[in-house]
Amino acid sequence: MTSINQQLYEYIIENSSTITQKWFNEKSNFSGEFYSNNPNPKIDKILREQHALTIKTIAYAFLEEESTFHEQQLIWADTVAQSRIENNTPIHDVLEALSKTRETIWEYVETFVNKNEDMVTTQNILKWSNVFNAGFDRLLYHFSERYYQLSNSRLTAQQSLILELSTPVIPISEGVAVLPIVGDIDTTRARSLLEIVPQKCSELGINQLFIDVSGVSIVDTMVANEMFNLIKILDLLGMKTNVSGIRPEVAQTSIQLGLDWSGIRTFSSLKQALAITGVNHMR
Repeated sequence: MTSINQQLYEYIIENSSTITQKWFNEKSNFSGEFYSNNPNPKIDKILREQHALTIKTIAYAFLEEESTFHEQQLIWADTVAQSRIENNTPIHDVLEALSKTRETIWEYVETFVNKNEDMVTTQNILKWSNVFNAGFDRLLYHFSERYYQLSNSRLTAQQSLILELSTPVIPISEGVAVLPIVGDIDTTRARSLLEIVPQKCSELGINQLFIDVSGVSIVDTMVANEMFNLIKILDLLGMKTNVSGIRPEVAQTSIQLGLDWSGIRTFSSLKQALAITGVNHMR
């Protein structure tokens, strides 16, 4: 004879599409646009498939098969988190939608109880309430954890891209390139200059680099030291380095800070640097 837990599980699975439709009828009231006001039919398809997966996942809780339930939770959390990250859905909107899912599924548990009053005991109801809510809480935990991991990975990738774009080594002729630096240089950006520029120059076969700092408004001791370190690294790699565009106020600040630029070839502008070094004639 099939256990009462198995019967409840099968009832939830058999009514999965009805539960999903009921949830869909309510989603227009959600505050998040991804759920309530999304005209894309592909999104509706995704939501239906993932809602069915949610129902299937939480239904495993009633079977009390811990290993299967845990495995299903991780699959669900990764699937849903990936989808919401890709669609830039705020986590609070997801939690609101899941709260409605929780409510809707439990309504069907109550319906099952009413249809099987002669078989369902108070102890069954209390136990189901416990495993259902504990299971859903774990579901939310795994989702939030995975959502955070994916958000953090995306942010790190974006920051890496921004840093790479902020250090463009631009080849202008055979073995010659320009590195225009624009904006403030903080510790993170200074570190990226040391890591990215020598690698890019090596990959491009650069033997002479023009660093233009006309777009840098502030040069303090840290910035100057990192610039000197970069030039030393490039020199060790056999690359000649020229610095152009040091602004008057930056030059004054450098003198006040006691910074020594005497060992570095400097020019008032990139145009002058290219002209004096003869690079213009090479192009």
